[in-house]
Amino acid sequence: MKLGILSVGRIASAIVISCAIPSAASAATFKSVATKDGKTIILLNGEIVEGDSEALKAAIKTANDVGKLVSGIRLNSPGGNLLEGLKLADAVRFAKVATNVAGSATCASACFLVYAAGATKFANYTARVGIHGASDKQGEETVASGAATVSMARAAKDLGVPPAIIGRMVVTPPNEMVWLSPQDLQSMGTTMIGKPSQTPVSPTATAATDPSIVPQQTQPAEPMQLQPQTKSTAKLSWSEFLDKVIKQSADQNNGKPYYTRGCQPEFKTCYDAVTVVGSDGKLSMVKVTKNMNDKIIRREVCSFNGSVDIRTCYDWDDGTAHRDMKDSGGNWYKIADE
Repeated sequence: MKLGILSVGRIASAIVISCAIPSAASAATFKSVATKDGKTIILLNGEIVEGDSEALKAAIKTANDVGKLVSGIRLNSPGGNLLEGLKLADAVRFAKVATNVAGSATCASACFLVYAAGATKFANYTARVGIHGASDKQGEETVASGAATVSMARAAKDLGVPPAIIGRMVVTPPNEMVWLSPQDLQSMGTTMIGKPSQTPVSPTATAATDPSIVPQQTQPAEPMQLQPQTKSTAKLSWSEFLDKVIKQSADQNNGKPYYTRGCQPEFKTCYDAVTVVGSDGKLSMVKVTKNMNDKIIRREVCSFNGSVDIRTCYDWDDGTAHRDMKDSGGNWYKIADE
């Protein structure tokens, strides 16, 4: 299984994950520890930077040279360089070792891909495993960082990460963080260890506002399936439907619906949209397009493919459909009517 490292490398090796972490975070260190059964585990602590994958390979080789088998890697990292995170994930997958996020440890952003690469996965109930999209070195969202987020999503898919988690990764801005619940982690095949934590979490808290956040011990909300509707067949009014989508999006994003807005000057239109993960695990979007007089000219429900570069949109009012494709600059273009 390939992680698509080369595709990310073509975007830019300098792309990093902005982790909303204190500036005092240090580069990763690797330490080998012997276990009671004669095996070795490697402890990774700190920010992921260029060269860490080679350091991990060297640590594994050192253990092997003295007849020790490396059985796992224990992660405690806020993230860092995305390309290096992908290389680390590839090294972990190739070595067929387990990954573990121990009690009170953090594994977020680029570290999440390393965690997902484990042959088996473990996490303590008090551990924090977080995901979000990519940014540039300045922590900004750009065309290149958007492409990096798509490549990150493809790598996560190759590693067996469930679509619902990938969806939240793609729609979460780099200055925010979605902390995965124990149920989310178990959907990845994680074995939870320790005792469940029921520490309450502010619904809008992020790593930037509350560094002590721990996973919520709650049942994740059941995703909605956004179905195309017409005036003659809709069971809900537009406002009722939109309210449900907004609530679902808030449930999936720590209490804050994921809104986007954009304008197309060439068409003299602007749109507002709210994004949600559907019951099929794929991204869906409810979109309202207005003209320059703020008059609604189109109401649509769009569903995305797994790579979030092709979407099928249904007109709420007349039931017609069309497909769009995103180019390398992040712009969407209509490619066909259905």
